[in-house]
Formats: sequence, structure tokens, C-alpha cells
Amino acid sequence: MASAQAPINRPVWLIVLALAMLLFGTLTLVEGLLTIRDPKALARLTLRDVAMTPDQEELVRRIATIDDAIIARHRTALRLNAGVSIAFGLWTLYATAAVLSRDRNGRMLALTTAVLGVVHRLAVLPLALGVAREAAEATGPLLTELAGGAGTAGASLAEVAQRMVSRRQIISTAIGVGWWLLVFLYFAGRRGRELYGLPPR
Repeated sequence: MASAQAPINRPVWLIVLALAMLLFGTLTLVEGLLTIRDPKALARLTLRDVAMTPDQEELVRRIATIDDAIIARHRTALRLNAGVSIAFGLWTLYATAAVLSRDRNGRMLALTTAVLGVVHRLAVLPLALGVAREAAEATGPLLTELAGGAGTAGASLAEVAQRMVSRRQIISTAIGVGWWLLVFLYFAGRRGRELYGLPPR
């Protein structure tokens, strides 16, 4: 079986994929570092100042209290996920450095990273969907009050909120999985084998 050779050049596709890997790895690392310190840190970063009445502010505080309780119930799982994200982010940066430095092991590291990336994205999805479902169900009535509704609208708002969050998580996961599959196909395919001096299949 032929062994991989160090590439003699860096084609455009390699640079583009490596820079995108660098971006993905950095974002995953930062996300993990923020989450392991405070599981609600990312949510707080997305808040915007909105003018509210005192009653609305009270409702928002009550919703935040419910969210805090849900986060507390899942704190161990969220922190474990954050630890895995940190490890995967560091691994991705290491693999990217190998690819950009034309290390002969760069192809194998990129393939391993792609597989780990798909597994990581799919493993995170159930936890994210579960927390989102709990939050939507628990805060449904309060969301109705905040929106000025009544009656069965609470359940409707909870369902809408849950669908929106679930859709966002699923789309994010699909993009991540698609990206890592693209990385795998490039490095495992003809271009990757030729670059690393391996015979075509």
C-alpha cells in the first residue's frame, strides 16, 4: 500500500478548504469555551435592547428564570458538549495546520476531522432540540402574555417557538454535515489522492 507524500504545492481548493476549516475550528473552540463557562453565554450575546413596559420586563425576567432552571437541569450535558467542542476545535486547528504546512499526514488528518465533524454535529442535535422543546413548552403561557394574547394561544406560541428553534438547529446541523462531507470528498477523491502522491483508485 502506497504511503502519502508531502504535497509540493497548495492548489486553490486546498487553501479554500483549509481556511474554511480554520474558521470552523475557531468558531467551535470559542463556542465551547463560552459555553463551558456559562451555558447561556451565547444566548446573552444575541440579546438586543428593546423598549418594554414594566409588565413586559417582568415577564421577560420570569421567562429568563424558567430558562435558567432548564439550563441547570441540563448543565452537565451542556458542559460535556462544550468540552467536546473545545477538543474538536483544537483538533481541527491542528489538522488545518498540517494541511497548510504541506505535512504528508495532512490528508489523513483532514479525513479524520471530516468524519469527527459529522459525528459531532449529529451528536449535538438531540441535546439542542431537547432543551429547545422544554423551553418552548415551559414558556408558552408567558410568551402569550408578552404578546398580549390569551386562551389557547399559549400552546400555539410555544409550538411556533419550538418549530423555529428546531428548524434553525436542523438547518445548522445540515450545513455543518454538508460542509464536512465536502471536505471528506475533496481529500478522499482524485484531487486529494493526486496531491498527496497516492495512486488513483
